[in-house]
Amino acid sequence: MKKRKIIIRILIALWLCLIWGHSLQPAVVSEAESGKFLAILGKIFPFLLNTDFGMFIVRKAAHFAEYFILGVLLCMNFQMDLYGIVNRLSVPVLVGTFVAFIDETIQLFVIGRSGEIRDMWIDFVGVALGTLIVLAVVNNKRGRKRY
Repeated sequence: MKKRKIIIRILIALWLCLIWGHSLQPAVVSEAESGKFLAILGKIFPFLLNTDFGMFIVRKAAHFAEYFILGVLLCMNFQMDLYGIVNRLSVPVLVGTFVAFIDETIQLFVIGRSGEIRDMWIDFVGVALGTLIVLAVVNNKRGRKRY
């Protein structure tokens, strides 16, 4: 196996630990962590500090960002092994969606947390967008090499 592939798989494993590690945090710990990010973002976007909407935005953006990065990593892992744009898109997105399913299931068993379908949709969009961007970059580079 190539060194690059091994590194990507290690990064995926570490990223899964980060995602599922956040899901294992009790609600008070998770909210405190989100509160720190909200305080930072509040300096740039003060309107976020005035309502619960700011916390909602931070928490959903975190879901999206986690899964966007997962989509990038999964696409980088699978793109060399799969042929056809449909496979290169669908396999990473399906794997990422399965990870989201596990993520939300974990939260069902953590104090103060709940698994939410809305979060799975946000996760799905994050994985799909990360995958699409990698595919666009890879296909653009391949297109340039032909000429």
